[in-house]
Amino acid sequence: MSAKVLWLSHFFCAKDYVLKKALIRNLIILLIMPAAGFLLLLLVHLLPTLSMKSNVYSSIDTIEAECFDELLVDEYKATLSGNFTDCLMLHYAIYDGNHSAIEQMINMYRSESDPEEEWWPGRSLLDYLNGVSVAKEVSYPRYWHGYLVFLKPLLLFTSLNSLRLFNAGFELLLLSLILVAFSKKGYSNVALSFAASLPFMFFFSSFSSLSLSICLYILLFEMLIIANFNDKLCEKERYTAFFLIAGSATSFFDFLTYPLVTLAIPLIAVIGMNEKKISKSFVSLIKHSVFWVIGYVFMWASKWFIGAAFLGKGALTDALSTISQRTSASDQGRLAGYAKVLKLNLSPYFNRAFALILLFILVIIAAGIIKTGILKSFAGFVKSIPLLLIGITPFAWWFVTSNHSMEHWVFTCRIFSIFVFAVFFVLTRNLDTSQKKD
Repeated sequence: MSAKVLWLSHFFCAKDYVLKKALIRNLIILLIMPAAGFLLLLLVHLLPTLSMKSNVYSSIDTIEAECFDELLVDEYKATLSGNFTDCLMLHYAIYDGNHSAIEQMINMYRSESDPEEEWWPGRSLLDYLNGVSVAKEVSYPRYWHGYLVFLKPLLLFTSLNSLRLFNAGFELLLLSLILVAFSKKGYSNVALSFAASLPFMFFFSSFSSLSLSICLYILLFEMLIIANFNDKLCEKERYTAFFLIAGSATSFFDFLTYPLVTLAIPLIAVIGMNEKKISKSFVSLIKHSVFWVIGYVFMWASKWFIGAAFLGKGALTDALSTISQRTSASDQGRLAGYAKVLKLNLSPYFNRAFALILLFILVIIAAGIIKTGILKSFAGFVKSIPLLLIGITPFAWWFVTSNHSMEHWVFTCRIFSIFVFAVFFVLTRNLDTSQKKD
């Protein structure tokens, strides 16, 4: 047997071993994530709620003032504080309905006031804080409510207002670490593109919202990990595990706000930084997306089956009916309704503020293209087709989740930042002389 044949045989055997090892590792991760989530939630539900309730009560004036979804900037609906959902989160964190820890963790009970005109969770939370007798008890079992792993312990020591101040400082610190790390590794193009996309995610208003910070925090930690450990993650198919965990974490912590950013933006960065050939870019696009989806769906579905195993089929039935509702078309039909969905989700950016931001971004891109040369810029554009395909995923997401994206456009609009990140990254990837060469 020739030396060349022996080398090829050894290469493919080694590659098969790496793939098998990665598959086993990912399967273990897939099974561990729900078990770890279940255990962590069970532990925090054993914590006493009296101190939590007292600390939430200390911010009662803020809660009452923002009871009906306060806007940070008047007349700009996408700058909402998310108080509607935040009140739910706070209510679940402090509620004590004399259920066992497992019952509360799975079914997520809370008290609900009888509405005089229209129900709002802020009103129910205020009544509970003020000791008003519970009119009725409702449950919300279809999500993991993983945010309670952090929210419950934090509320033992601090208030809602303090959490907002912490959010503002911590998010800015994480962003600074990300930008510095990418720049030091020779990818300041990624740093600049990420910074350019954040205004379209309404980064400036996220600090005031518990619910709308969840996906942002996941994204920030993802980008920080990529910036610091990209070389190690490229070895032995570790990025498949990275996206599997990212999908699972998003499903565990988030309420289905704007989860697509935790897949698409890191995926663009990873492919843009590591793949030299367009064919490999397509393979990575499909592979990493599949693992993120597997992590997301498996983690979400595991909550329903765990709930069914412990307490019956209530959680499973609720989840399946919700999926059908959220992916349904509007009354106008899928295509006709999609036009309205697009209009609603893009409407936050049709104003003079974002016109100025876009103008500034276009000036930077135009200056870079002139400096680099049109031909070189065009060659980089063609090579980046897979990245641009990721960039248009928000439009596909809005189509598939028409019902959800129409009803909750004030925060689903934030996934437009993916498009901005992709376009800015593609048009500037050849402009940074400090960036690693393909």
